[in-house]
Amino acid sequence: MSNPATSVQPGRAALIQRTGDAFMRRLLRSPLHRMVSDKLLIVTVIGRKAGHVYENPVGYAEDDGAILIGTAARWPRNLRAGEPVSITLRGRTVHADWEVLDEEEAATECYRIILEHNPTHGKFAKVSLDPIGRVNRNQMRAALDRGTVVVRLRPRPALPDA
Repeated sequence: MSNPATSVQPGRAALIQRTGDAFMRRLLRSPLHRMVSDKLLIVTVIGRKAGHVYENPVGYAEDDGAILIGTAARWPRNLRAGEPVSITLRGRTVHADWEVLDEEEAATECYRIILEHNPTHGKFAKVSLDPIGRVNRNQMRAALDRGTVVVRLRPRPALPDA
């Protein structure tokens, strides 16, 4: 969950963010996950340098079996080529193959889907749809310049119980 720019002091904003993320992690892993799991999931990545486990609650949209996440956060840098990522989706932990999209055309089409599913995300990303549902290209370019990417996840089928 990324916060839009606010007038809150940086240290306090980080504390609020960490507290909110901790609450969301608990909620998304609880039986009450249904309250928010149609818009939020947890992506678990392992840091490249120290091996720290990062559990990131993030907004998502689904498209044709794929999960789309728009983010300017740094966690995608910890994704390792050839290794699936662990996600908690609708109360279940699954593995997913991933792809980072930072090219304008692909990212723009994915952002259209993300914003149609979750218009609030546009406030965080500073990207909006025009009245006929097209992504504002100038805003999208600016977001990409700020480091925004789209992570496309493809959940792996669950293995049958032995």
